Amino acid sequence: MSTPARRTVGWSAALYLLLTCALAGWLHPGVLVLAVPLVYVRLALSLHETLHRYRPDQLGVWLRLAAVLDTPLALGYREHRILHLLHHRYSGAAGDPERPLIDNPAALAFLHALVVPERSFLQWVRERGIDGRLARETALRALLFAVALAVEPAVFLVYLVALRLSIGTAGFVFHHLLHARQGRIGTYALPGGPRVFHLGCLLFGSQPMRILARHRAHHLWPRCDLESLPDLPDDLELPAGRAGPGVRRAAAQAASSRHRSPACAA
Repeated sequence: MSTPARRTVGWSAALYLLLTCALAGWLHPGVLVLAVPLVYVRLALSLHETLHRYRPDQLGVWLRLAAVLDTPLALGYREHRILHLLHHRYSGAAGDPERPLIDNPAALAFLHALVVPERSFLQWVRERGIDGRLARETALRALLFAVALAVEPAVFLVYLVALRLSIGTAGFVFHHLLHARQGRIGTYALPGGPRVFHLGCLLFGSQPMRILARHRAHHLWPRCDLESLPDLPDDLELPAGRAGPGVRRAAAQAASSRHRSPACAA
């Protein structure tokens, strides 16, 4: 199992441990408000890296289930991977499943981000239906959700609110802030400059912020790991849709001018 897959399992276990301790009364529920966002952002980033490296049949059952107990209507790894690769293919253009988070005004985009799990599930079912595998996995995820809710409803509600705000904020940042700029759709640098970057490092750690900072390079070279991606100039903007060879060449030249060539470009 790959390093990002191991990290995904580890951060999932940390999330379950937090919830279990709170449900058992060993941890004050207020701790969830602070701890869940910090754990979730690392879990989501590790899972994202795994999506680009491995097909579902290359992973264990628990990773394929992709259960964070955020909703009884949730998709699994297989479906998340398909939707995410579609996002890379269309990158804000028509056909991007994340387009409602990108091309709406900020407040509406954030509301869409808050309901991404349910919206994605319903859209999947409407467009593709439910096969046996999805039905079984959905039933198991819903069962786990119901059990956690039944054990201690008030505590689980605190977990749900903290997790849902984390999901909404992460979706808003990665899709609206990085793909919409003054009414234009594309892929842009993290707004706010060095101050926002350093503040984010203090709050969430350096790796999540470097992932945000190199998001444009990730869209150009999605199979490359974080350390292989170059830092691009802030004024380099990628158009909506799949980047062609010319865009990649221009980005590689811009990266080279900053004394770091994209080692993964080949």
